[in-house]
Amino acid sequence: MTLEDLKGKKLLILVGGPHLVTLVQRAKELGVYTVVTDYYDTSKSPAKLIADEYWNISWADIDLLEKKCRETGINGITTGYSESPVECCIQLCKRLGLPCYCTEEQLSLTRDKVLFKNECRKNGVPVVKEYGSPQDVSNFPVIVKPVDRAGSIGVSVAKNEDELQIAYNYAMEQSYCKNVIIEDFITNGTKFDVYYAICSGEPVLLADSDTINAQDNGFERVVQSGWLYPSRYHQEFLLKADKPIKHMIKNLKIKDGYIFFSGFAIEKDSEVDFVFFETGFRLSGEQMHRYTTKQGKVNVLDIFIVHALTGSTELVEWHKEEDTDLKCVTVNYYAANGTVSSFEGTDSITKLKDCIFFIQFGKIGERCDTKRAILSKMSMVHFCNNSSQKLAEDVEYANSVYSVKDENNNDMVYDRLEPSVIANWWNVKERKEKK
Repeated sequence: MTLEDLKGKKLLILVGGPHLVTLVQRAKELGVYTVVTDYYDTSKSPAKLIADEYWNISWADIDLLEKKCRETGINGITTGYSESPVECCIQLCKRLGLPCYCTEEQLSLTRDKVLFKNECRKNGVPVVKEYGSPQDVSNFPVIVKPVDRAGSIGVSVAKNEDELQIAYNYAMEQSYCKNVIIEDFITNGTKFDVYYAICSGEPVLLADSDTINAQDNGFERVVQSGWLYPSRYHQEFLLKADKPIKHMIKNLKIKDGYIFFSGFAIEKDSEVDFVFFETGFRLSGEQMHRYTTKQGKVNVLDIFIVHALTGSTELVEWHKEEDTDLKCVTVNYYAANGTVSSFEGTDSITKLKDCIFFIQFGKIGERCDTKRAILSKMSMVHFCNNSSQKLAEDVEYANSVYSVKDENNNDMVYDRLEPSVIANWWNVKERKEKK
């Protein structure tokens, strides 16, 4: 069997939101017949517009989807970017006798932050300190989260006991399983993410990244203005944490898929330590595959598509030549208060040579409010180049031309990534001298 044999096979993709557009596009490039389903119209589910066919059926309506899949001869099912659709994908595949990359147990262990950290401890993966209850908290600030939600839903930072109780109640309200985790809020580290592809039981490190938070983040919210690949702590990670994480992935009995771990790199004296707090056994929202594919590595979208249609990843192509010096900056633009009336500069940004990806989430007429714990993301753009200085220039240009205007022609962009930070980010000598 070859990739040519995938042509004409029918792939059902649960959810049609903006993030799923690239998955539909890649499946169509492979000659797969794509079907997208959810109950939203095409303004909220743009993936429907490029699919070969779409259904206005909720991805959570397992009974109706099972019937429709049998009637139309669906050959495989996949999804991404959120655990709830993954859970439905598992159930639907089980009913139809179709392959799914993830099991219910694996989803539970990677979705629940408490269970995840227990697995980390078993496998020697360091974790962020946590507290059993609000009464156990001995040091502030702390971050309070539902154990079973992602994307910063239900998350708050507390600086004292009164704020802790408010944050705890809020997280409990947002939790599906009514369970909350309280952790130290790390203020002396850099948010660090690491990404692995797994094929036939073997985990392969694809990339790692550092997060640049908004300049005025404070304690009310955590706004991630940019992600930088590779992490400037890459070598330290290889020495300290890569091996136990791979060991953990194997002990979770993951055969095929893609998984990411989120934590912090903490510099102390001449050492760098790593602690982790959550994972995701699914496609991740930063669309990291754009960078690794350009770098010459595997396209992780293929893992989900090929496995859904064949039950294995044997047909997934791994490239032999890699540009190990290639860097990437992902810029996130969020909105402050106001109602969106226009977007400016997007065409100019996408014409840049280094721009490999641009996605717009915001919509005309959208009401944005900074009082919310989660700000409205307007757009995301990826720049790739071997030169950190060139990437800094790309971001500086993007900042100068991109704007989100309200009804009074005021700029609504909440924060702009500082170009000088990018220019010096990977300068190890300078970083050590500053210490």
